[in-house]
Amino acid sequence: MKVVAVCLGCLLVVTGCESTADRVQINAQSLHTDAVDGAVLAGEIVAGRAGPTFARAHAQELQDDTSQIEKNVYDQRLPRYDDLQQLADQIGAALGSIATRPDDTSLAQSARATLLRLAADAARMTP
Repeated sequence: MKVVAVCLGCLLVVTGCESTADRVQINAQSLHTDAVDGAVLAGEIVAGRAGPTFARAHAQELQDDTSQIEKNVYDQRLPRYDDLQQLADQIGAALGSIATRPDDTSLAQSARATLLRLAADAARMTP
């Protein structure tokens, strides 16, 4: 039990020491990862390698993560909030379209292109 308490204390100290720029970078990297993962999922749908149940669940998972990142950005009052929020909204919308119609290959193809573009936008937000 003491080990857990010490680990949690260390985590709080490390988290508290992050600079604002580090937090922006971490959130932008997380959005990049969600967009890339969504693009891979969309590619698997187009190729017929992802069933609708899996595709829906995975897209919803990624969309939930994107929503959580957006909340973190707001709660932390990060600089570039508007840019990060807009990016999170767009990634979430593309993932939501996959979750809503996980067996639509033309929609998946369009979402894949969008998510790749958004992943590149997120990558440009990190130094």
